[in-house]
Amino acid sequence: DNLKNTPEGKSSSNVSPKSTDFSQMVKDFAEKAVETGKKSETQSIAAAAGKADLNSVVVAVAEAELTLNTVVAVRNKVIESYREILRMPI
Repeated sequence: DNLKNTPEGKSSSNVSPKSTDFSQMVKDFAEKAVETGKKSETQSIAAAAGKADLNSVVVAVAEAELTLNTVVAVRNKVIESYREILRMPI
């Protein structure tokens, strides 16, 4: 009974509905990365046509670059973790 009153003793069924699982978080991140890339492309095309100011283009491209660097870093970490799991003895 006392164990149920501690944070460690609570079951996973008590998870709040606001919490998101890891797969949903990854999916949202990927969707946002694609959206950022598309925004950058749109701004670049508009700038080439003379319809966008240079500042908004630079900001959009910088955001896309930062997002791409983050995606690559996450991918590298996932691959590194996968390889580490493969090296674990069974």
